[in-house]
Amino acid sequence: MINKDLKVAVLGAGAMGCLFGGLLAEKGLNVILIDVWKEHVDAINKDGLKMDGHGGDRVIKVKATSDPSSLNKVDTVIVMCKATALKPALNSIKNIIGDKTIFMSFQNGIGHEAIIQSIVGNEKVIGGTTTQASNILGPGHIMNHGSLPSWIGEYEGGITDRIKEIADTFTAHNLEMIAAEDVKKRKWMKLFALTAIGPLSAIFDLHHTDLYINNKANEVSRGLGKEIILETREVALADGVNVSEDECLFMFNKIVDSMQTNKSSMAFDIQYKRKTEIDFISGAVSKIGKKHGVKTPLNDLMYKMIKVKEGMFS
Repeated sequence: MINKDLKVAVLGAGAMGCLFGGLLAEKGLNVILIDVWKEHVDAINKDGLKMDGHGGDRVIKVKATSDPSSLNKVDTVIVMCKATALKPALNSIKNIIGDKTIFMSFQNGIGHEAIIQSIVGNEKVIGGTTTQASNILGPGHIMNHGSLPSWIGEYEGGITDRIKEIADTFTAHNLEMIAAEDVKKRKWMKLFALTAIGPLSAIFDLHHTDLYINNKANEVSRGLGKEIILETREVALADGVNVSEDECLFMFNKIVDSMQTNKSSMAFDIQYKRKTEIDFISGAVSKIGKKHGVKTPLNDLMYKMIKVKEGMFS
């Protein structure tokens, strides 16, 4: 069910938005990148998107804009903006939303779908999660750290024709996308990794391999990561997500074992003095844990430490 005429908008053309949009455009899909960073947008339109790393260093021709008001309606919107900018970003693109436009969020953490649904309607929103990694090297320039899978599915469960079409089309255009029966569970499986990797990478300012592999204390760091994940699993179980210990460690192990020399997006947020997505990661786990009476001391600690870091500039 490949649709070569699928029109795709990427809301938030940071590292991950450019990675997704760039890969799809490179293989011929009609893609428009939307971002408020005008220097970045201008560089992409003038010189193309420079993508280094996995797949070889190259330049990809893809359209970009910081003014979505002039755009036509699209079939799908990949939401990649920061959680802190989600509401104003969605309100700025209402003119590109058609009757059958589908939104999918690959943002870090949980809770984004509810915000998107409140603005565009429940029926337009599906769930998504990814293990891909990228970072910005400069205006119009990103680093691709590997080729790892992503998942989409109906947010309340199940695989429909629209899920199959998007998954098949994206996969055929160089972005591996797996149709998932229970994407909400998949989002929790990504969250397990995020609760361990994001805050620790930001606190210690280390990339994944130096934090968990090339480190004389790697048994300590990997053990701490596992403890955080298993604590998060208790919250997931209390919230009705049936996930085994092996499943909750799956993405963490996959990301660490891929030997990525990439810091977490949270580490880059701290480095560039931006508000992080900690409220949608450790903060979300703590909040849901309280609702179910599950104690979350490690997630509470990660949340507080990142808030202290943010306190230096926000």
